[in-house]
Amino acid sequence: MSGTFALGRLFGVVVRIHFSWLFIFALIAWSLASSWLPSQYVGWSRGQYWAVGVIGSALLFVCVLIHELSHSLEAIRRGRKVRSITLFFLGGVSEIEDESKSAGEEFWVSIVGPLTSLALGALFGLMYLNFRSGPGQIAALLQYLMVVNLAIGVFNLLPAFPLDGGRVLRALVWRATDSQERATRVASLTGSVLGFGLIGLGIYFVFTNNLVTGIWMVFIGWFIQSAASSVRRDSAERVVVSGRTVGEAMDESFPQVPPGMTIQTLIDEHISRGFERAYLVVLGDTFQGLITATDVRKIPMEQRDSTWVSAVMTKSENVITLPPEAPLEEGLRVLAQRNIHQLVIMDSGAPVGLLTRAGVLRVMEVAELLPREGESEGPGRS
Repeated sequence: MSGTFALGRLFGVVVRIHFSWLFIFALIAWSLASSWLPSQYVGWSRGQYWAVGVIGSALLFVCVLIHELSHSLEAIRRGRKVRSITLFFLGGVSEIEDESKSAGEEFWVSIVGPLTSLALGALFGLMYLNFRSGPGQIAALLQYLMVVNLAIGVFNLLPAFPLDGGRVLRALVWRATDSQERATRVASLTGSVLGFGLIGLGIYFVFTNNLVTGIWMVFIGWFIQSAASSVRRDSAERVVVSGRTVGEAMDESFPQVPPGMTIQTLIDEHISRGFERAYLVVLGDTFQGLITATDVRKIPMEQRDSTWVSAVMTKSENVITLPPEAPLEEGLRVLAQRNIHQLVIMDSGAPVGLLTRAGVLRVMEVAELLPREGESEGPGRS
């Protein structure tokens, strides 16, 4: 996710904050200080309302982080790699590599988040019962954290993909049907229905003088519906490329340039003529690295005559590669997760092709015209 900055690591997982979090942090603090706290706890000073509001907003996102961390730790326990946790305006998201290998794994990695939030809500509820007769500021924080954690837990149990409850639903359908693709379709369709339902309910609230609540429900409904539709598209793409390899989609006529060429020469003799966006850097028979149009753009125009390709390229040991026999699904996933435009395909230590998004799309378009294994080729054919 772009627009983020790293806070640090927890249990080896990078924790990031998206810039949109700053907006929602301020909005929650303002809402607590100017509305909820004055209505529940009368007689505080303005400074006290704002201090508790800011602390409450910060602790809310600590709870969201704990929720996401529970997903990540369960995934790690099951052998999966977690790249990061990002806090953003709608809560948080764990970037877990690879899909679940079984319905049971999907179920437990998904359910642990809502269960953690419900447990936090119960814990803060017990603390509130013990401290409600004490200092009002502490009681207010405990009451607020109890309510929001219970709300987070219940909301995330809604059977709407990509919410945790939608993933739980997918796991249950997967177990019942033994089909991950069918389970994904069911869960994502349920997510779309709920998303449209929230949009409709939000519009109703807008026209019944609950403007802020209505706008939020419309926005959340739109987010859920869009994410569910995206999941269905991705699932359809995986079905189309299933059983195919990156070798079938790679471009074997990849352009090569030497490391001793200047950036200006690269532009004049290659980019401006062939309009390719990626070039393998090769010296003799040795693969040196990869240089792309994005790399070239970083060099100021006045320095391009004196800057060598070797100084700008991504060195071979840092280039993302796959073997030609790797599943095309994996190539598509890597391109999407790493947000890159090409992969170098290596065989026996030598580059044999480039896998690009355009190449994957070409194979998908052709594959959609071909019968899948076990399907009839049409009337009159055998």
